Amino acid sequence: MTLCRSAIRPLLDHGFSALRRTQPHCGLLLVKGLASLPEGDKAGEIKAGHIRAIAELGVPDFYRLAFERWQRTTADAQRFAAFRLPLAGRLYIGVVRDNALETGVTVSHTYGMPLIPGSAVKGLCRASAGRWLDNPEARRWLFGNDPGEEETTAEMGGLIFHDAWWVPGRGEKPFVAEVVTVHHTAYYGSGGRDPASDFDSPIPAPQIAVRGSFHFVIEGQPLWTRLARRLLEEGLQQHGIGGKRSSGYGRFAGGSE
Repeated sequence: MTLCRSAIRPLLDHGFSALRRTQPHCGLLLVKGLASLPEGDKAGEIKAGHIRAIAELGVPDFYRLAFERWQRTTADAQRFAAFRLPLAGRLYIGVVRDNALETGVTVSHTYGMPLIPGSAVKGLCRASAGRWLDNPEARRWLFGNDPGEEETTAEMGGLIFHDAWWVPGRGEKPFVAEVVTVHHTAYYGSGGRDPASDFDSPIPAPQIAVRGSFHFVIEGQPLWTRLARRLLEEGLQQHGIGGKRSSGYGRFAGGSE
């Protein structure tokens, strides 16, 4: 099975292995890193090997420079609430994105490093406010209209939730290879029509996850950004973000900076 356009294949066949050893763009390796994939039992093994290779990659210098520039840009406490939190474990974000490997992770289009989209950050913060902020007017000012409200009273909200950037540490690698074992493929593949059985053979499915810390940025008036930061931190630590949260993924530890 061919996974890329013919114009890209020469790059993968001849120059990509050298690129992986120097300044890799992991997003391209995830989306276009395999020129082809054979049908049959070896497909999973090849995908798993490719994911393990990506997990061994370091952080390119151009991302470190971009991250430092972003930190400086968002350092004004009168305009931004900027803080970082470490993951308590690992993060699945963007798993269902279209991807030739049939497993994905959200990365920056420009730099190829993991990020948490600002829309997801805002959604989690809004959900936290629904649980802990019993003031509809304050919620409307923070986030805009609640779902289902009349459009005649439409409001945008007074804060901007930026994408959360992965924090480049010393020698730390952003990606980690994971395996999800599917036990009842016939059951899930048929939408529940075929019964699940204890005699079904488990099939390991290679996945890729993220580890480390993220830099969160909320833009707006200081009084409101401090409130949003508190709500967001509570949501990240108590409920998590991304996929497989019921299995413990996507939760953050305390001790923000």
